[in-house]
Amino acid sequence: MKISQFRLKPLLILAIASFAYTSCSSDDDAPAEPDPIVEPLVLSCNIIEEEMILTDRGEGVDYIWPCFVKVYAPLIIEPGVTIAFEQGGGMHVQDYDSFTGSITAVGTADKPITFTGTNSTPGAWERILLTSGDLNNKFNHVILEFAGATDGSRAALYADNNSKIEIKNTIIRNNKHDGIFIAPGANIEGYQSNTIIGNQGYPMQIAARKVKFLDGAESIYADNGSNEVYVNSGSIYNRGFIEDEVNGPVHTWLNPGIPFFIDENILVIHDRANEKPGHLRITEGCELIFAEEYGIQVRDGNTVFEALGTPDNNVVFSGQYGMGSWKGINLTQSNSSLNLIQNAIIADAGQSHWDWFDTPAALSLGDQTTSTLSITLTNVHITNSGGCGIIERALHPDSSVSYNNVTFSNNVGNDICEE
Repeated sequence: MKISQFRLKPLLILAIASFAYTSCSSDDDAPAEPDPIVEPLVLSCNIIEEEMILTDRGEGVDYIWPCFVKVYAPLIIEPGVTIAFEQGGGMHVQDYDSFTGSITAVGTADKPITFTGTNSTPGAWERILLTSGDLNNKFNHVILEFAGATDGSRAALYADNNSKIEIKNTIIRNNKHDGIFIAPGANIEGYQSNTIIGNQGYPMQIAARKVKFLDGAESIYADNGSNEVYVNSGSIYNRGFIEDEVNGPVHTWLNPGIPFFIDENILVIHDRANEKPGHLRITEGCELIFAEEYGIQVRDGNTVFEALGTPDNNVVFSGQYGMGSWKGINLTQSNSSLNLIQNAIIADAGQSHWDWFDTPAALSLGDQTTSTLSITLTNVHITNSGGCGIIERALHPDSSVSYNNVTFSNNVGNDICEE
């Protein structure tokens, strides 16, 4: 099925143009007439199994989808198109059997593509769900608004496992739940210069292993119900993995201008497929707020953890509820010389102890048996711990642990403890 705007044949256009030039020269400088306002075309609810092209039909809403449509073939939406969904409407772009669905919504700055509801109310329609692995899944110069379902249970744009998606220059606003959901198995092919504002939930829920694809402060997050990047991988074990994967092992987290809210344990480990080490690098200005009983654990021989603040722009780790409200940071067996925490504040940790420790602390170094660790702390302040500031357990004599200008305040236990 192919839907396209009616176009005149070239010869007819040439004849009309010639007539206009010879008989209407006095109107040459007249302003162009605006596009006509058209009645929306109601689209079929049948599964899309052949390429569909939706063209700009004029001012206002071009198309109405009264249902939640399944897309099994390429759906191409041209600049300037506005699609309105009725209550319960939306789309699922998916790979099914021998079919490969895709959505290519590439507008321009002057003619964005709009996905909206027939009512301009948050929750007026469901969402756009992607389970398609096609590289043509692109949202560029798009406006996506008023989705989220009547009960506020749906992210407006949902990239599920095995999907591929590119999101650039896109505005996601006024939705009844989160703006975007990025699953741990989704593939982000590009993310740049987006604006996620006015949503009733978080601007985004994203798996820990996918944060490295975000563009820091190049995108805007404002006026959302919870204005934090919600980091949760959806694991039944409440953990997100940092390991070697697409684009190499370094997971660099840039400061998005709002805090990250970490609602799971983050585990920096060897890749479970190729044994390459994970590498987590948190850059200047990042603020990580942890839910209760969660923290960061750095495991395995040469995995790497870096928190790289600057004197004027620290990295800050904290809890939701003040003193002793998250677990803390634990290095168990990592002996990489790259492990570094500098110009950082570790606050409110020490809620409970890590495995093999008897005492909680903001920073726990060691494991069940003697282990060789390497880490340097420079210009670090540890405060409001529910236990010790730092605890060391069963460290091998060859360990390289260096404290440079590490300060402590208002911790329940000693500054540095040993077990």
